[in-house]
Amino acid sequence: MDLIKTTNEKQIIYLINDHCPNQAMRNEFQTNTFTLKINKLEIVEKECCGYVVDEGGIFLIASVTLHNLSNEILSFSKNDLLISYDKEDLYEAEEYFGVPYQFEDEIALKPNEEVKGKLVYIIAESAKKVTFRYFENYDDDTEKQYKLRYNLDC
Repeated sequence: MDLIKTTNEKQIIYLINDHCPNQAMRNEFQTNTFTLKINKLEIVEKECCGYVVDEGGIFLIASVTLHNLSNEILSFSKNDLLISYDKEDLYEAEEYFGVPYQFEDEIALKPNEEVKGKLVYIIAESAKKVTFRYFENYDDDTEKQYKLRYNLDC
């Protein structure tokens, strides 16, 4: 998978791997109702679509594909797709601010529909590892966690 770093309008492309032990599910996970695949990660330093990140931060843009596996309309918030970096807490995706193909706050997929889009996060410039997480909650008050981890230290 590609990691694209943009610094001073110059792009450098790195190849990175996730930590998934199942090679058949590289860069993706499958829940009971949908699959999420990360197609590409992009780091944008300082400015993105006219927005400037605070000192010490960078934008991380994840290009993803969501595929509804169920026979029902699937609705969820982009904020259900969380990120953490290094040993930090979980963070939600940023609100829509004009990144091309950025997901709106709510996502609805028809049965068997597949959609591609982008999730934008702000992480520390010093981040070495990121983990994407999704928590699936069940009726019996239990939950299952799905995650994809990547090294950014290229």
